Amino acid sequence: MRISRSAFLVAWLFASALALTAQDTTVVLLRHAERQSLFDGDSPLTDRGRHRAEGLVPLLAGFHPAALYVSELQRTRLTLAPTAARLDMPLLARPKDGSEGLAGEILRDHRGRTVVVCWHHDLMKKVARALGVKGPVPYWSLDTYDRLWIVRVPAKGEATLEERHS
Repeated sequence: MRISRSAFLVAWLFASALALTAQDTTVVLLRHAERQSLFDGDSPLTDRGRHRAEGLVPLLAGFHPAALYVSELQRTRLTLAPTAARLDMPLLARPKDGSEGLAGEILRDHRGRTVVVCWHHDLMKKVARALGVKGPVPYWSLDTYDRLWIVRVPAKGEATLEERHS
């Protein structure tokens, strides 16, 4: 009787581990909110940008992220700061020029989980491609702040990208 319980427990743990590894990895990609200056490389947010950052909290919290990633520039940190405060989570800063490395880190460290990434409109496509998106990737102009991408990376098969208005 004792052996069969142990065998059942081992089988159940193995099946549970397989189920966890088979889950999709979801990456919510969004651009930082409106910044004060296009000419200042590390410009803070405008009043409208701060309002947008506050408005994103319920939407992003609803994804139940395991991690929140930003670049080293303050506009990305300021955009996710209200969400980080609400979720009591740290912001994980990565270099702006490390889009491919960021994608690799997410796939390595957060497989089967959901993460939120606040990035830069001209580099988000690099992140999506590095996550495995092969199909069309929408273009965002300099004044596009109201969208986000949801990239789903299945355990097997191709990554998909869904665009939503935020």
